[in-house]
Amino acid sequence: MALSAKRPSRGDATKQRLLQDVTDTREPKKRLNAEIEESLYRQIKTKAAQEGRNISEITRALWIEYLSK
Repeated sequence: MALSAKRPSRGDATKQRLLQDVTDTREPKKRLNAEIEESLYRQIKTKAAQEGRNISEITRALWIEYLSK
């Protein structure tokens, strides 16, 4: 998710709630596989490590952002 200087909108609160619902659930998980370039994977892995997150957390957040539009 990109950061912006604008005021938070109602949609931002909805995204946060959805992300919280998904990450806090005990619902069974499904594996998602995608082919990406090795250089992109290294960039994602590096950024995730710098942020103290894992790729699954980032991927879930991106899907939630995508679906909330």
